[in-house]
Amino acid sequence: MDIERFNDHISQGIALMTEQKYESAKKEFEAAIQIDVKSYDAYIHLGNACANLGQFDDALAAFKNALVVEANSGEALYSIANIHLLKDERLKAVEYYNKAEEAGFKKAELYQILAGVFFDANDVAQALRNISRAIAAEPFDGELRLFKARIYLADNKYDEALDTLDEMQKVLPDAFEAYDLRAQIYSGIGKYEEALNVSELGCQRFPEDANLALTKLKVLVEMSKDQEATDLIEKMKNGGQFDKVMKEAVIQESILFLRKQDTETTLSILQKANTALGGDVDIVYLIMDIYGKSENYEKTIETADLLIGMNPGEYYESTARYFHAHSLDKLGKDAEAKAEYRKLTSLLRKATINNPSFYEGYIYRLLSHTRLGEFDKALELADYMENLYPDRADAHAFRYFIYKEQGDSAKAEESKNAALKINPDMSL
Repeated sequence: MDIERFNDHISQGIALMTEQKYESAKKEFEAAIQIDVKSYDAYIHLGNACANLGQFDDALAAFKNALVVEANSGEALYSIANIHLLKDERLKAVEYYNKAEEAGFKKAELYQILAGVFFDANDVAQALRNISRAIAAEPFDGELRLFKARIYLADNKYDEALDTLDEMQKVLPDAFEAYDLRAQIYSGIGKYEEALNVSELGCQRFPEDANLALTKLKVLVEMSKDQEATDLIEKMKNGGQFDKVMKEAVIQESILFLRKQDTETTLSILQKANTALGGDVDIVYLIMDIYGKSENYEKTIETADLLIGMNPGEYYESTARYFHAHSLDKLGKDAEAKAEYRKLTSLLRKATINNPSFYEGYIYRLLSHTRLGEFDKALELADYMENLYPDRADAHAFRYFIYKEQGDSAKAEESKNAALKINPDMSL
């Protein structure tokens, strides 16, 4: 065997992999295998090159050949598992991850992947088991501890998530993420004073961190501490933090101006941010919503068309299309409005069939049928919504709206009372 030529192909292949020239690297590894068909390393390198090229079947073949050369190799078994995961063959992937572990491949990366697989499958117990093993293997990896906290959060176990962050801060006192996530947790469960205290501690420890400043800003806005929030925005702008988190920061700033009923300034800062961000669907949606609520229907139509053209996803698109139709309605363009409402009911019917959990789709269908005078269809949707969420006041509120449009004041009043019984704070 020409060892020198073999080593040359391997080293060239590795260099090409570093340069992300995977096709050329693949050829080098194949040439190395021609020289030594029993080289474990050559097969592993070839498998990695094929994986990066998206040639998953070829990658599997290479890794299995490595397994033939070196029976029960944890690395080869782990690599096979990764390919099955890339092919979305999750059961097969888990089978090979377990085999890799049994073969001695007990690395944090394996347990982290398993935790993610089980988390996606809503198996919280197995996700926690595996992420805990990953942490045991790599105790100073903060991302693993954050993942564990997020698993607890997804299961509504807030105390356990906070305990996990406590452990993280003991091991990694300089991890700003622990302050950030802790503040978000407290804010999410309505403990705003605690959220503010934690975010302030984080900002004191990491005064230049934009994410911690943003978290503190969100808490101040949530607590209606508008002057403190305004002062913080100014400080963030002067310190260069504002631009680093522009989208979320400008949304908070817009809330402050809306509270002052300063629509003009709100629109101005949102439009400037949208331009700076190169067009952002969330910002454009907010602009459209403001135009709609201020009854500037021409601008609402213009912004709705812009949002639709951005392919923003089913929620924003359906909202934009409804705003568009509603604005035409308000401008007295009855024929155009009805055509839009009819088109919207058809589009949303398909959307809700494809995604039965798309609740807003039912709402906009109901409203569109009502505007078209198709009250029976609207009431059917109200019944369906009540079956979906019997504890919500929504269905009764929409019946109130439908009966009002029909001119049936008695049934409208009955529906209004039913809605207020469930939610006394509902505005009808």
